[in-house]
Formats: sequence, C-alpha cells, structure tokens
Amino acid sequence: MWVAPIPEDNVQADLTLGNASLHASNICVLDAFTVANSLDQTHPLGFPVAAEIQSLDIKWAGVSRRVSFSNSTEKFAGDFVENSATIEVTVTTLTSTGHGFRFVSNPANTTVSHFAQIAQERNGSFF
Repeated sequence: MWVAPIPEDNVQADLTLGNASLHASNICVLDAFTVANSLDQTHPLGFPVAAEIQSLDIKWAGVSRRVSFSNSTEKFAGDFVENSATIEVTVTTLTSTGHGFRFVSNPANTTVSHFAQIAQERNGSFF
C-alpha cells in the first residue's frame, strides 16, 4: 500500500452524480515486483527497488447501485455508490537501481471495470 500526500485540487468527488477523479504524479514508491514478494520477509524475487509513479489518473462514473449503512454499536456509517472506473498509469523503476523498468498502461478508455465504488464514511470519533 502506498500513502502519499497529493494536492487537494487533484481529487474531486460528487456522490450525488456518482463521479470522482484522482490525479497524481511524481510520487516515489517501492516496487516489490509481486504482492507475494512484498509480503514475504525473505523477498525470494529480490528486495523492493525505488520507483516513481510518473502519472496516475483514475475516474469513477455512473451509478449502478447506492447503499447507505449505519451501525452505532460499531460506530461506522457510510453512503456508498457502486459505479465504474477507468485508470491510466505510468510507473518507472529508477535506473539507479539497475532496473530502469517502465510500465505504461493501456489508455483509460480501454479499462474493463468489474467493480468500483466511491463513498463518504464516518467512523470512530467522527461517527
């Protein structure tokens, strides 16, 4: 999982319309090659290497279903919108690592979306 700050203007969401978008660029991450390799402390495929997300664009659109949920015992509530999403990404491992691998996804309009969801939730002390 990656956690990185991005400018607030790079994220928009409108639950009423069921639309949202996220744009990020120039984010430093680690590439562990596979999920299994990132979870295995022995790293059989090699240690993670420095990488950069050069561009990431995700767009959610449409409404296929709406679900509202509230549980006061668990202190969790939310309004969820199931929809479709597209993604386009370019990532490069740094050449200084000896890899220099570059991944460029297909264009966003070729994305096959089986499930996507945006939501507003409240939990814990924010319930």
